[in-house]
Amino acid sequence: MRLSKDIQCYFANRRVGNIALVKFKIIMAGIVCWCAYAPNGLAETQRFSDREVALETLNYKLAIRIDHKENKLRGRCWLTMLNSCKQTVRHIPIILYPQLKVITVKTADGTKLPFSQEVLPFEDREKKKVNYIDVAARNPIPAGEKSIVQIEYEGQLGGYVDAGYRYVQDHISEEFTIIRPECHAYPIIGYPSEKPLYKSIMKYFKKGFDYWVEVTVPKDFVVANGGKLVGKTNENGMVSYTYKNIKPAWRIDVCVATYGILEDKESGLKVYYFINDESAAKKVLDAMKRSHALFSKWFGELKNRGSLTVIELSNSYGSQVDVTCILLEREAFGEKLYQVYHEVSHLWSPTSLDSLPSRFETEGLANFLQFLVGEKLENKEVLLEKGLEEKRRDFIKHCQWKPKLRDTPIADYGKQNLTDASYSKGMIAFYVLYRLVGEETFINIVRTFYQKHGESGATLEDFINVVKQLSRTDLTKFFGEWIYGVESSEYLLSSMSMEHIIAKYKT
Repeated sequence: MRLSKDIQCYFANRRVGNIALVKFKIIMAGIVCWCAYAPNGLAETQRFSDREVALETLNYKLAIRIDHKENKLRGRCWLTMLNSCKQTVRHIPIILYPQLKVITVKTADGTKLPFSQEVLPFEDREKKKVNYIDVAARNPIPAGEKSIVQIEYEGQLGGYVDAGYRYVQDHISEEFTIIRPECHAYPIIGYPSEKPLYKSIMKYFKKGFDYWVEVTVPKDFVVANGGKLVGKTNENGMVSYTYKNIKPAWRIDVCVATYGILEDKESGLKVYYFINDESAAKKVLDAMKRSHALFSKWFGELKNRGSLTVIELSNSYGSQVDVTCILLEREAFGEKLYQVYHEVSHLWSPTSLDSLPSRFETEGLANFLQFLVGEKLENKEVLLEKGLEEKRRDFIKHCQWKPKLRDTPIADYGKQNLTDASYSKGMIAFYVLYRLVGEETFINIVRTFYQKHGESGATLEDFINVVKQLSRTDLTKFFGEWIYGVESSEYLLSSMSMEHIIAKYKT
């Protein structure tokens, strides 16, 4: 680095001598080097929550070996990434569960890459911690270009119950083991913050990625996944299951247990069940077939229809749905079949395009449909009313736990991190809407919303616009008090009956 004569003269006039001049040169050179080689430039001085994840996963290959004796997993993944931003990327941010440690990171040809790893709390949820890995790319990744890294890691899982995620109880167990993104059980591109991680997930919702996963377990266990089983090999008392995604996926879920399997080849429906739950699994398969047929009749055939797999989970692990897979808690294999209807209904849910979604038109609707369909398929006339009472009690409890919920409208649930309330108050809002417009119009609203936005995704406003277009009832007051206002919360917290509440919007 060369200094101008003016700067040299300044040092001479200040009589700091050659030593100071040398120090100044070193400092300035260091600054230039830092600017050039700091992770993705000066932007890395930003908080994690303010950063954009520039790299997208296009293809994910994952190989995991489960060791029940040591309660440990050993994994290796190959990530094919695309630089989707306009700037060159020099560093690859990775997050893992805090008890999982990276051993090596290499390029596609096996060249080792330098990396650092440190357990850090999420900036916007301090009780949640991850192992944050910063990998230096061998060569800068230009905008629009791809790169491949392979990561070897190992360690244990312990869940995130203490961090407030009650259903993330993930750990290695002979009874039941689950490998999924909620617990960061495999490397994911991202930063220790909810905001950029959520944005990345939204990208995968829209585009998806391909995956190949191989899981090796003792021979008495079965590995379940929502993809296509493409290989199964036995060696030295261990068995390896290999799956490949059927449709572009936004997540990878793997479950390990002593599973049995039921399959209906005509409909493409499959159930993995705990070995003692076969009779309940038959009920689940039947509920899947009947609810799938009813939703198809109501809302139209699924776009890009394919096979669908249900995998039984231990209780309290959180039921959820992917494009070809439903993870279903054990209690749903008994009398709570409405959970089956809930998850199957999500197949007709357009992806939310809101930056911070309220989850009203997804979880609120699914919670309403689970009880409505339960009435239709199980001939239980009061199931919807019982579900309504249950959700009202839930909402009252939530307001006690989180007082700000009382003063937050549904439209702002995402902004205020109150989306759990869409499961309760969101369901009640859909019940009120259903009563106001009638069943025929209600079904037509959901059908039109899916047919119009099922592939492109939608916002809350898109849903409301569809309702306004198809409803013969003036819903201005309803939207003002239930979606954009909080008067409805006061009604629910009072002793006012639901019939009295509904009557307010019929005049």
